[in-house]
Amino acid sequence: MTAGQLTGTARLPRPSSGRRRTGQPVTLLPGSACSLLTTAMLIEQFDAKSDDGRLAACHRISVSGHAEDDPNVPEVTWRRFQAWWRYGFASEPIETWLATDDDRHPLGCYLLWLPERENRQNAIVIALNVARDRRRQGIGRTLAGHAAGRAEQAGRSLLMSDSRIGAPGTAFAQACGALAGIQEVRRVLRVDAALPARVAGLHASAEERAAGYSLRSWSGRTPADLLGQASALHNAMEDAPHDASFEPLRWDADRLGQEEEQDIEAGMRINSVAALADDSGEMAALTQVYIADPDQADWAYQGITAVTRPHRGHRLGMLVKTAMLQRLSELEPEVRAIETGNAAANQYMIAVNEQLGFQVSDTFQNWEIEVAAALKLAE
Repeated sequence: MTAGQLTGTARLPRPSSGRRRTGQPVTLLPGSACSLLTTAMLIEQFDAKSDDGRLAACHRISVSGHAEDDPNVPEVTWRRFQAWWRYGFASEPIETWLATDDDRHPLGCYLLWLPERENRQNAIVIALNVARDRRRQGIGRTLAGHAAGRAEQAGRSLLMSDSRIGAPGTAFAQACGALAGIQEVRRVLRVDAALPARVAGLHASAEERAAGYSLRSWSGRTPADLLGQASALHNAMEDAPHDASFEPLRWDADRLGQEEEQDIEAGMRINSVAALADDSGEMAALTQVYIADPDQADWAYQGITAVTRPHRGHRLGMLVKTAMLQRLSELEPEVRAIETGNAAANQYMIAVNEQLGFQVSDTFQNWEIEVAAALKLAE
């Protein structure tokens, strides 16, 4: 599980002072609040669904550091950033915070996930960004401390995030004493002239092992008659490698339906392919690919690929993924790259992806730190 992302910095300590402005929590820190911070900094919570101005400032901060934070993939577009910061993940509570200086110039921001159903002991920093021209001035440390304070107020004991190995966030997390968890590897498949023939061969080979299963495909929302079974496939991901301190999410039809509704409302296009057992109609495998922004339709994102335990060993993962690539060539002809991510220890899915031609782009390190320890780092 990729918990969050420390881009220009990482994740850690300091509680909010509790002063309020325009109905939202505010923290005003004097220049002496951090040894490198020479100007006052105002940290304000805002509503990402209604405050386009502050959200746009956070987007500008995020893309300002793209060249050193995450250069091997396209910049996060405004549409995709809105979806990410407005809806979060799995319909769970999130907080959005923006830091500005005395003159109201944006300095940094963070997005905090406070899970309610699972992981109630955790607070997850989905993103923490500092404007590129204001880095290495203590702003990231202060913001991370503020996030730890919010975690403490929410009764959480562990702060989690991740960083791309080689990006500034990794060195920051190490310097702060965060503990390393599992690594996740991002791979990218380039859609080139050689891909169709490779996919056709792999699909034919998989079909030979998958006798007794039929494919069903759809775009957009999962059909009502499959929603419950699709949620069971999401739950089949529980046995994929993950950090011991992170509890896999539990899906049901209502939760999955709500998540899909939000994705579609945000402008995403969802493509799905499932394998169903002929004798029972049971969904045995599922893969999904997203076009996160129609204005960036050349880049697609792999969502779930899962096979339920009773149906493993029939090459169903390869079957549905190759069927998906054939489907995308017809429905999403602009796609030139597909991005996926797996735990570095997930040898089975990695083997499938490598046969398809996915190549390593980056490795991400999961991090965690006790909230109590994180708070002390900002003192």
